[in-house]
Amino acid sequence: MLKNQARTLGLIAIAVSGITIASCSKNEEPDKVYRSKEYPLKDKANAAAGKVTVQETSDSTFRLTIRLDKSTKDTSYTFAILKGSTGTPTSDTAFAMRITSQTTGAPVDAKFDRIDSIQIDETHKQKFTYDSLLKYQAFVNVTFKDLEDVAAPKDSLVAIGNIGKSAQ
Repeated sequence: MLKNQARTLGLIAIAVSGITIASCSKNEEPDKVYRSKEYPLKDKANAAAGKVTVQETSDSTFRLTIRLDKSTKDTSYTFAILKGSTGTPTSDTAFAMRITSQTTGAPVDAKFDRIDSIQIDETHKQKFTYDSLLKYQAFVNVTFKDLEDVAAPKDSLVAIGNIGKSAQ
């Protein structure tokens, strides 16, 4: 009788471990990165201020991470990717994100994940891939809103840099 119970418990253990392994899908695993490219960001004094990393992932999308090397606590930073270049800027924004720093001196990352298209206008999207970004004339700027003067708040540039075709 003990042999039968041991055998039954062993079979149950094998079945449970098999179900556990089978329940792990590929969607839960991190995407494999096929290609990657980095672009530097500079501050107003032309010193290194961060970087932009673009990674092509295995699900035919790409991720874009903008890193500001140093931040100030409780400051709200706007990370934006705009069409054009730092020499000929436009106001056409492809992506934007606002992040508030939690500590002083620490880096802040804005992460745009699983990008597969861009919004052309209010009703149209266009397929956009890693290769599309490399051919796209764009630049990144990181700004913060100066709220000290409530009557006339002004944007302040923290970091800027060309990406894609504008960086070549």
